[in-house]
Amino acid sequence: MLDERLTQAFRLVEPCGLAADIGTDHGRLPTELLRAGVCERMILTDCSESALANARRTVIRLRLTDRADLRLGDGLEPIREKCDFICITGMGGRTVRDILLSGQNRLQGASLVLSAHTDLPLVRAAVAAVGYGLDREEPCFCAGRFYLVLRARPGLPPLSEREIRLGGPLFRSGSPALLPYLRRRREVLRVSLEGLRAAAAPDHAQIQQLESDCAFYDDFLSSPSGKEGVTE
Repeated sequence: MLDERLTQAFRLVEPCGLAADIGTDHGRLPTELLRAGVCERMILTDCSESALANARRTVIRLRLTDRADLRLGDGLEPIREKCDFICITGMGGRTVRDILLSGQNRLQGASLVLSAHTDLPLVRAAVAAVGYGLDREEPCFCAGRFYLVLRARPGLPPLSEREIRLGGPLFRSGSPALLPYLRRRREVLRVSLEGLRAAAAPDHAQIQQLESDCAFYDDFLSSPSGKEGVTE
């Protein structure tokens, strides 16, 4: 059984022959993708032997050993063949960024499903740095906090600076969690803005940037889409 965050990641993977789950830990996402027939085969990787052992037990219990390839290794290092999809979820944003930048030669055009607990602008910047763009950003609420799940593909238009900071396709999401997520993000920015304004030596450039970002949220949330919700 997948939680809402992994369910959102599951929804962003399209039917394919081969996919990989990096940092698989318990192996729940890849085994559900296999069981549902979304992916014909999956590579499950982790840098922890104990985590990989957990995933192996899940694979064996679900009788998926003929379709699951478990590999020990750091980041994208274990990926040698071309995958249709690569999932990297359940990590901090700096870790996801480092995995993408250090292993970009192993992406080989695979679509990416990404979810980071922190530092989403760093993840978006890394997506742009490896020549990818975003076509989906889907918010969800899970275990008392909001998460964002991204899908990236090669050949899409580059992200603007504002999109790297705040999101791009996020604002076209049809998720019922979109407006609560944006309100929460706006509140976080406002708290940061108040702290900067009260500093002994205010950073005026950063203050101006946060004011602009807060205004962008305000404009969207007061628009017809923001008041009524959006649909795909």
